Amino acid sequence: MSAPLMSAPLCERRILLTRAKPDDAIARALRLAGAHVDALALTVSTPLESARLDAARDRLADGEYAWVVFSSWRAARAVVSSLPRARSLGTRIAAVGEATARWISDHAGASVDLTGAGSAAALLECFPAPASGARPVLIPRSALAPDTLPGGLRALGWSVEAIDAYTTAPVAADDCDADIAGNFRAGRYDAVVLTASSQARALPPLLGLPPPSTRVVTIGAPTAATARGQGIAVAAQASS
Repeated sequence: MSAPLMSAPLCERRILLTRAKPDDAIARALRLAGAHVDALALTVSTPLESARLDAARDRLADGEYAWVVFSSWRAARAVVSSLPRARSLGTRIAAVGEATARWISDHAGASVDLTGAGSAAALLECFPAPASGARPVLIPRSALAPDTLPGGLRALGWSVEAIDAYTTAPVAADDCDADIAGNFRAGRYDAVVLTASSQARALPPLLGLPPPSTRVVTIGAPTAATARGQGIAVAAQASS
């Protein structure tokens, strides 16, 4: 890769991104802005298959839900094969964050009807109340997800089916790149980017708290809240 342009806004800045994905959009944007980016996955996600999830996929494809609601791309991935047909039968799609909405558009070829800016609470603020006799709402989700979204929708009057579609756990300490871990602890990164609450929980036990010289940027209000709860000082928060 060519050296960062000297006029780029993040020229020569060293950034640690706490996830590792092929063609990561955040890593790509940071590099285009001139940053040197290291990616280190702090967590690993595992799909959870069940008879209940299989049945929900079939019901979704048959148009039996008024809405399907996603708080992450991993949740959408669990039912992605059912989305085009569900969409054609009138099921509407809601997503937390623009990144989740983009993933759905790119991988399911389906438009998203409603997007909350970076948190379940933001989505709930704009979610409509149900009409009389409305079909239920499906929420495929992480097994670690709080009940903010299903609870909020039930409070609006919706019947909600929330189903665990994947779970996330910290990686083993031995799987963390020793050079990256050492650079982090030595304060050689200008910033660390946390994109999910699971990463915020995994950071202190795996790498320790960020040194004072390393600014912490989070994606979404829930990630920021989790980070602060772990004793991590958050310098900035992005919506997606």
